[in-house]
Amino acid sequence: MKIKFAFITTILLLITCVWACKNSSTQNKKTYFGGVILNPNSNFVLLQDVDNKILDSFYLDKNNSFVHKFEAFKPGIYSFYDGKESQSVLIEKGDSLTFLLNTIDFDESLAFSGVGSKKNNYLMDLYLENESQEKFILKISQLEPNVFSSKLDSLKTNKLAKLTKFNKKQKTSQLFKKIAEGNILYHHYYSKEFYPFARYDKDEIDVFASLDKDFYAYRKDINYNDTVLKNYRPYRTFLRFHFNNIALSNHFKHSKDSFFDNNSLHFNIDRLNIINEKINNESIKNEITYYNMVRYLNHSKNVEEFEDLLNTFKSINTNVKNIEKVSNIVNAYTRLKPGFKLPELEVIDKRDNTKALSSLITKPTVIFFWSNKHKYHLIDAHKKATELNTKYPEVDFIAINADNISSREQARILQKNRLNYNKEFHFKNPDAAKDILAIRPINNVFIVSKDANIINPKANMFSIDFEQQLVQLLNQ
Repeated sequence: MKIKFAFITTILLLITCVWACKNSSTQNKKTYFGGVILNPNSNFVLLQDVDNKILDSFYLDKNNSFVHKFEAFKPGIYSFYDGKESQSVLIEKGDSLTFLLNTIDFDESLAFSGVGSKKNNYLMDLYLENESQEKFILKISQLEPNVFSSKLDSLKTNKLAKLTKFNKKQKTSQLFKKIAEGNILYHHYYSKEFYPFARYDKDEIDVFASLDKDFYAYRKDINYNDTVLKNYRPYRTFLRFHFNNIALSNHFKHSKDSFFDNNSLHFNIDRLNIINEKINNESIKNEITYYNMVRYLNHSKNVEEFEDLLNTFKSINTNVKNIEKVSNIVNAYTRLKPGFKLPELEVIDKRDNTKALSSLITKPTVIFFWSNKHKYHLIDAHKKATELNTKYPEVDFIAINADNISSREQARILQKNRLNYNKEFHFKNPDAAKDILAIRPINNVFIVSKDANIINPKANMFSIDFEQQLVQLLNQ
């Protein structure tokens, strides 16, 4: 492996040297992006542009590498996706940027080389530093507000000091400075927004009451319409939690709740209205309202309230596709109420026989779904199902693949991961089935009775009350 790694590194260096030489000899600099992926999760790489649209997809060659030359180019934050994980990359005009990564240790192994590599390696180090500090930040979140703020400020000050040195040494662009500083500041702001929810010893309403007027002083400086950072993870993550925080604070003023209930209809309506009030940029507003709406629909069991929230969403979100997707989810969950019959869908078994899903139900049954795009869930879900089936033999466990694949390919994936495939099926029409059963996210689990009546369309095999639900089903 060391020899292979050294060989690949040498090739990458040669490629970037050639690109750099070409660029230095021409007045109009060309921009390139490419990479080599060890242990790839798929045979392609998707590249999303600064507007979060898929720019192109590149098939890996026999060396698991690809190269892309930009024609029309807009500097900014791009992202690449290998079929399982994604990461951001800053690309500016004239960059000849390559990366090397091993998917077994995706973020930690990711390294850039070539023109533009130093700024991206800096941003990657900053990303890993933020991740490594999460446990420490959770620990200091148990302290009183002023002590917490002091310790958090020290982390921010150290990062900004390092950034100043890097900018002087590398003579970085204004775009890089904005992105790197945004990374530091919005990660800092997110930690402060998260503070009321991180305290173990107090309800959120009590934490809010203990904060002084300057705790959120930075909010006056927030740019809610930052088109440069709009698709950058630290900024996007901050905004999502920031609006949770503001909405909850407002919600406490006109409700009797004393803790955070993410599934409260009034809280979710408050949040959508506040987002609408604060954000003018349609792209940012549409993304964050869509994210919050789908998250609510996939977690709440209060189906009778979905229509009210959908009407509010439609009055705010201007993206036609977003509205259509959300409307389809609402319609799906309306058909999936507990007590309703499991929808009639066709599945295919390992011998390529087509069967009605309802025909497989002969006793209390758990139906779980998996995709080859989510390898860890695929393995964990099967292991958990095997464990539970041993403990509750009176319950059937049926696994259904949600990808558009053949029976042979399905068997190959299961064998590769050393998983049992006795009661394995895949959908005849996976796209339609995923919409009808609302199985986005893929970890949604159905509990159904022996008569194929829905007991719970949003169960979670890993939740602490899942076994209790099975016992209640068996005792009916």
